[in-house]
Amino acid sequence: MRRFRLSTILLAFACAVASADLALAQSIQSSLANPAAAPAVGPTLAAAAEGIGVKVGTLGIGFQVGTALASRVNVRGGANFFSYSDTLAEDGVNYAGTLKLRSVEAKLDLFIVGGFRFTPGFLLYNDNNISATASVPGGQSFSLGGTRYFSSVASPITGTAALTLNRTAPTLGIGFGNLLPRSGRHFSVSTDLGVVFQGSPQFALGLSGSSCAPNFTGCVPINAVTGASANILAEQTKISDDLKQFKYYPEFSVMFGWSF
Repeated sequence: MRRFRLSTILLAFACAVASADLALAQSIQSSLANPAAAPAVGPTLAAAAEGIGVKVGTLGIGFQVGTALASRVNVRGGANFFSYSDTLAEDGVNYAGTLKLRSVEAKLDLFIVGGFRFTPGFLLYNDNNISATASVPGGQSFSLGGTRYFSSVASPITGTAALTLNRTAPTLGIGFGNLLPRSGRHFSVSTDLGVVFQGSPQFALGLSGSSCAPNFTGCVPINAVTGASANILAEQTKISDDLKQFKYYPEFSVMFGWSF
């Protein structure tokens, strides 16, 4: 299917070039035959053909490149990056996590009135994720799947956690501003407001260390405790369910561009 589409695009492009060459040849022949009908040659204001920009927004800090397809249609693409670390506690388990935003996007700008546009797009590569280390200090209790456990002083509970998303995701939004101004200006400021349909986040949790009786005796590895594996899975499911509301991720950005 990809080869067919590429062949079709190349064929259409070749036909367009051939038609343009034929029209140019006919125009030259007509001009030679009738010099008075030849069009006047003079400076004209052409729309910018290409542009670059830097932006900041909820997908991170990134860059964009774009080109004009028609008088009211642009195509642009770019990449976004950002990292942020923080800590939080959930059911007695401490998580020290890092949010990493890594994505590659493509967008189509369809201008409606002036600089106002409708902008569908796609995250061609979506590596937005959270990775974390989990820990429960020795001598403290924590909960998994509604069951209370107690972290060993000699071998406290530790582990890893991760939140992942779909590797690709469609986007839909509106915006104002044009990376490729038709007025002849070079500098531009534009905004995007939309939604990334990234799917429900998936949470994974793995624990090691020992769990003890309430008086902190009889400590055994957590994964050897009857029912602990099922409760770890239940905790994963609980947190994943809590995160379902983030399957629609808001996208807002401001971009500063320069066109050529």
